[in-house]
Amino acid sequence: MKPDDREVQGFCPYGCGRTLFLADGGCVTCSYLHCPNRAAVADILADRETEHIVTFSAAGFTIRHPLRERLGDALMDCALHEYCEGLDGPPVALGRRYRATRSNGRPWRWELAP
Repeated sequence: MKPDDREVQGFCPYGCGRTLFLADGGCVTCSYLHCPNRAAVADILADRETEHIVTFSAAGFTIRHPLRERLGDALMDCALHEYCEGLDGPPVALGRRYRATRSNGRPWRWELAP
């Protein structure tokens, strides 16, 4: 493999620029030595979760959106966020993490997430 073959198209999520390369072992790594987290892209890509993860609290809710919602700005029109904003109260117990799924326009389904 030539050195140029190890360059990865894209940008470091910490703002280091076009500094990504394919390190030994196949992990995408930032080449900038002072990057706060040189393995950030590899860590992001290693996350197997593909659904929304939601936590409800007395103050409201937080949603960790799946990475696919970054494509085409789908995150800006998240149906789950709209749904949660319209609730009178949490649909599940407070303080626990839930995986929210929905298919074919059916109601949201909640299952405890790790």
